[in-house]
Amino acid sequence: MVFIFFVLLEGALLLSAGLIFFGGIRGIVAATVVLSGINFLVHDIEQFWRWETPLLLGGVIGILLLLVVGKIANKSQVVTGLVGGLISLVLFGAFITPIVAIILWALVVGTGIIPKDKKSQVLWSFAPTILRLLIGVGWIIYGNILTL
Repeated sequence: MVFIFFVLLEGALLLSAGLIFFGGIRGIVAATVVLSGINFLVHDIEQFWRWETPLLLGGVIGILLLLVVGKIANKSQVVTGLVGGLISLVLFGAFITPIVAIILWALVVGTGIIPKDKKSQVLWSFAPTILRLLIGVGWIIYGNILTL
């Protein structure tokens, strides 16, 4: 029974990371609500607030970071369209070993995604996508630590 709980927990955490990746700021809010629900289920009221404060603080910091990086990235006027490609890398990595996942992603999705502009414009255009990916992974790690 405990195994099923942990499988469902990992599914909820992957869903939260996907919400962050696809939804941006709205996704961070939704993922924070999901993690707050998990926190409420696994802790009593005293421990709940000890875990909830850093969770809410991390959500606010993530929202502010996405706002700032998004503003800077929009100034570069480079459209990346990478969200689908990078989420496929995450999904491949969840079900296939990481090396095989990176090779498959590079072959299937990763060709021709870097435009021929200034390198700084390309880096800033990738920044929101990379930040969403990092926040999503951080939420998965925090959720796993939350249930110990």
